Amino acid sequence: MAKTGQVIAVFLLSQFGIIFFFYPSQIIESAESSHWLPVAMSFFFYLIMVGIYLKGIGYFGGQKSILSILQEKGRVVAIVMLLPVAVYFTVVSIITLRAYSEVIMSLFLTSTPIWAIMALLLGIAVYIAYLGLEAIFRTALLVVLLAAPIVLFVLLSSFQNADWNYLFPLLDKEALSFSFMSHPAFYKSLLAFSGGFLFLGFIQPAVAFKPSRVLIACICMLPVLLVSVYIPILTYGRSTAVLFNLPFLETAETVEITWLMFDRVSMFFMVCLISFIMLLLALIIWMTVRVLQLTVRTPDWVPLLLLAVMIYIICLLIPDWLVLDRLLWWNAIPRIYAIIILPIVLFVMGYRHAKNQKARESG
Repeated sequence: MAKTGQVIAVFLLSQFGIIFFFYPSQIIESAESSHWLPVAMSFFFYLIMVGIYLKGIGYFGGQKSILSILQEKGRVVAIVMLLPVAVYFTVVSIITLRAYSEVIMSLFLTSTPIWAIMALLLGIAVYIAYLGLEAIFRTALLVVLLAAPIVLFVLLSSFQNADWNYLFPLLDKEALSFSFMSHPAFYKSLLAFSGGFLFLGFIQPAVAFKPSRVLIACICMLPVLLVSVYIPILTYGRSTAVLFNLPFLETAETVEITWLMFDRVSMFFMVCLISFIMLLLALIIWMTVRVLQLTVRTPDWVPLLLLAVMIYIICLLIPDWLVLDRLLWWNAIPRIYAIIILPIVLFVMGYRHAKNQKARESG
């Protein structure tokens, strides 16, 4: 039974939390002006990689997951190819959990120790991952129904203090030189495309979906990326926005609506982002456990528990944002492998599979 709608919901929501959180600061830092250009380049690169990935797994007719595809080449091959992905997902979980816990502590729970906040967030994500794919999909639909109106309202309200002069210049010599591509922040911004699309290859054949609709839904990310970057710039200007660790949340704090009974709109927006992040963590942990089970055949709860304990301990050992930022940069190589090399390898394998199958049928 096709569940394209649920797949699209998980696909988008699992990335929105990171987009509003990490993406604006990195893009604003990477370019002095014409920020739409690095946004567009990173997005279209991402769209191409998603298309390649979907085409690769599509060659198998939706009847195999990437785990079974790679295992056909040998268990050792599957482990070697997927362990870097597991490492990447684990580091993304660590960065996301630690960063969001600090923000929650500073905004909502100032007297609550960070270890308790991290335990709560991780515990919920691990529980959802333990319940399985069906629980992740149902959670995504619930989050869409509850959070979509709030997110849309906050996005529209955030233009309240916009100065449209900060939009210019739309294109200058520095932008045309693509100098942002030499800036480390541009590559760190790719965390927004955290490989969440890889789950599309993990869920088949248990869950069927239409790849063309997923690609169309992927295009919806472009305006979200642009808004997340330009709302802080239009409000503060680039020279001020670049000083913030979380420019979009800082902008949401400036929104004042007299007829609204609540003082801080940003609190509701942050609650929505937290729900997105818990969904992302649950999805990443679920995929990581699937990969770890290739190495040692155990019940699901064993690698799940060990992974959760490891993530939690490492998060406790991270002292500040500087270490977190350094970890984000160190994770660039596994990130490149996860969102570039693996999709290309699967595409080549799928093309050869389809070619051989066609040859057998004609022969």
